[in-house]
Amino acid sequence: MSETTVTPKEFLEEIVKKIEERAESFAGINWILGYDFTSSNDGEWHIIIEDGIAEGPIEGENPEAVITTIAPFPLFVEQSKQRFNPMTAMWNTGKVRFHGDAMVAHRFSKLLA
Repeated sequence: MSETTVTPKEFLEEIVKKIEERAESFAGINWILGYDFTSSNDGEWHIIIEDGIAEGPIEGENPEAVITTIAPFPLFVEQSKQRFNPMTAMWNTGKVRFHGDAMVAHRFSKLLA
């Protein structure tokens, strides 16, 4: 895994931009998505989606998150860019974990595809 030069805020801003580009797909969705990158000293973040409108990224934990992705930030970037098999990272290495509703994570990734 290579080191990333993008910050968590910059990377999550790109996710927010993708949500905005697909706003019609996110209509009616009200989620708070959490990201815990503390294992790589990159903090905690969240994005709020309300009826297709995304707000964030916002630094800090949000206890109302429907799902929180817990991973070292560089690994999360690699997984998100699909440079390696994310299932390997999640299940075989245990380095990417989720807390909350896993179906939201699955649906979210399909909406962004």
